[in-house]
Amino acid sequence: MKETNENCLTEIEKYRIETEKYRSETEKYRAEAEKYRADTEKYRAEAETYRAEYEKHRDEAEEKRRAEAETYRAEYEKRRVEEEAAYKKRQADLDARFAAMSAEVAGIGKSNGMFAEDVYFRSLWRQKEFAGIHFDDVSDRFKSKITLPDGRKLEDEFDVVMTNAASVALVEVKYRAKAEDVKDLAETAAKNFRLLFPAYKDFKIYLGLGAMAFEKEAVAKAREYGIGLIKRVDDTIEYTADWEVKAY
Repeated sequence: MKETNENCLTEIEKYRIETEKYRSETEKYRAEAEKYRADTEKYRAEAETYRAEYEKHRDEAEEKRRAEAETYRAEYEKRRVEEEAAYKKRQADLDARFAAMSAEVAGIGKSNGMFAEDVYFRSLWRQKEFAGIHFDDVSDRFKSKITLPDGRKLEDEFDVVMTNAASVALVEVKYRAKAEDVKDLAETAAKNFRLLFPAYKDFKIYLGLGAMAFEKEAVAKAREYGIGLIKRVDDTIEYTADWEVKAY
């Protein structure tokens, strides 16, 4: 009987020890689970903060982009309206000048030049194309004067300037084009334009010469320099070079 009681006590003690061990492991797992839950909550909070910051930056960037786009649109619209008004005024002036001109206009030097400039500007403004390239804007108001680093003054004016996002076309207009006109255009126009208007210094520049008449030597020089020619045909103008126009 005594032996039986001792066996029972031994079993009870063994069961107590195992129970304590199980309780201890359960507490350990509970603590680990609580830590995991706390870590998860921390990561969730950090993720929420990151998401909020990302959305804030995204919204700010979007608002900035929208504001810049709106500013660009307003500036473009303002310039378009100004160019449209200038064109309409020039067209009205030109129409009035045509009505007053005599049939002998070809014999007047300076007036011939102004007449030719008006004709070519008006046509290019409508077409917005030169040498197979489309341009967004056409202007006859590019004139500037600067002082060079060596102290010399540089001043130039360009008859017709056509621009897009990557290219510029400089069109010189003469009543009768000569070889020296072509040479001067090739050697000075692109260089002077980049110095006077540095915003276009990295643009490709194409050169064109418009005239009511071309001397044979002028055509040969234009081919040599890769300059496009534009001639008047009735009341319109036509691009007339059968060679590739060079990008300066």
